[in-house]
Amino acid sequence: MNPRFQGGVALCFAAVVFAGGALFGLFFHHYAKTALRVASLQGHYQFLSPYKVIGGALAWHVAALSAGVLAASLLVLRLLVRRIRGGVRRLVKAFLLSAQGDLSTPTEATELSGITDLGGKIDAARSRTLSQIKKIREEVELLRGEPLSDKEFEKRWDTLKAAIRKVAP
Repeated sequence: MNPRFQGGVALCFAAVVFAGGALFGLFFHHYAKTALRVASLQGHYQFLSPYKVIGGALAWHVAALSAGVLAASLLVLRLLVRRIRGGVRRLVKAFLLSAQGDLSTPTEATELSGITDLGGKIDAARSRTLSQIKKIREEVELLRGEPLSDKEFEKRWDTLKAAIRKVAP
């Protein structure tokens, strides 16, 4: 797997966790500020501990944070898997076309950078193979069309066999 792809995925999940933490901090700070102010005005006489003042709300905020970050992480995972499947589907389609003899249709896999890089490598390999096949066809036409001496024919025949071995070893 491409390290750049892994880094991008890690950044997506880190952004989800950071956003969840920021929202938690914002909401809990607002609640705690109000609750502690009220407690400071009334708590001196009731001898309330800080946990009794904000403990229940803290638990609810942590539970909401956990649920929210989990839900957002699952959504990000679903979106990433969807993009990966789309790119892989295009790569598989390119391989199936290659198996049927079509080496000129591009993969067009533009989903994620790792898949795009792999698609480019597949396209380059298919293009090299197609150019080798064109050279082989040209050489076959030369062998068919021109009257050659036995020595020249043998030389071109060996060149043709070497070119064929590059495509199909």
